Amino acid sequence: MLYDANKWLAGRPWLDLDNPAIDAYVAKVSEQLDFDLRESLKNWHENGVVLFKDVVNRSLIDALENDIEHLRRNFLDFDLNVEVRGVQKHIRDLTAEELDFSGLKFNSIHTISRVAAELSLTRHVAVFLRHVFGGPACAMQSLTFYKGSQQPVHIDYPYVRCQDPVAHLAASWIPLEDIDPASGPLAYYPGSHRVDKSGFFDWGNGSVLFEPDSVRQPDELSVYLAAQMKEKAIEPIVYCPKKGDVLVWHGNLSHEGTRITDDMLTRKSYVTHYTSLQAYPPHHLKPGAPKSGYISDAHGGYVFEYSWQHDLKQLPSRV
Repeated sequence: MLYDANKWLAGRPWLDLDNPAIDAYVAKVSEQLDFDLRESLKNWHENGVVLFKDVVNRSLIDALENDIEHLRRNFLDFDLNVEVRGVQKHIRDLTAEELDFSGLKFNSIHTISRVAAELSLTRHVAVFLRHVFGGPACAMQSLTFYKGSQQPVHIDYPYVRCQDPVAHLAASWIPLEDIDPASGPLAYYPGSHRVDKSGFFDWGNGSVLFEPDSVRQPDELSVYLAAQMKEKAIEPIVYCPKKGDVLVWHGNLSHEGTRITDDMLTRKSYVTHYTSLQAYPPHHLKPGAPKSGYISDAHGGYVFEYSWQHDLKQLPSRV
């Protein structure tokens, strides 16, 4: 079924609409928060990003780093998919050389690392996205990077699109170390999430999603977005955070991996993609969810077990 621009627009959360009543919304919020909700919601509406500094549990970060090193040493022992320079593989099919490739992504490590699942529900992120979505934020997938991706400019929703509505999409980016400018940091284009800036890329026949039969390819999306950013005079911000920070971004925000200038440097980072509970794909849930069938629930959010996975060997996750 064709998913066109009109369908995407019709499914946007309240904060993506023109002139959302942010002040009136915040006035009705009674919970005590340790961040400025009004300012965060306004930043999201205007820029498509929110940065929380020094809020991520460092013990969990250290534990995930240990899990990643354990996985790299013992990768033949685990059931996990990875992406190597755009190619999907099972981790057991990797070579030792490929483990050090730039752009290597561990897909959904949270299914075998309890601390990764807990990081996905970092309190500031889960609480903020609950207000963005108007309901519980649910982690759909995660990506773990060891080095910089150097990925050309892109947006998430054409690829992360099993949720309905598709526009219920956000991501968080947690550095697992202080990020060096030479490591190929993330860069993002503030305000590019607004459809008057981004427009819609047509993958074929009016579809805004990348499908197996799409007539256009991801590199064409990157060319399109680069042209849009130039036309709208949006300059990228290179993000070099400290360990403990977290960046949250909109599913339509243009972002990229910058060039690595020192191949010896790592850029360890953990990305989670979220949707709302109402938009979470039901066929991904186990029976009984959300009351059961989850890996972690905290701060009003969920990390669910995938319906097709059972009794996966787990990483140590020692905190």
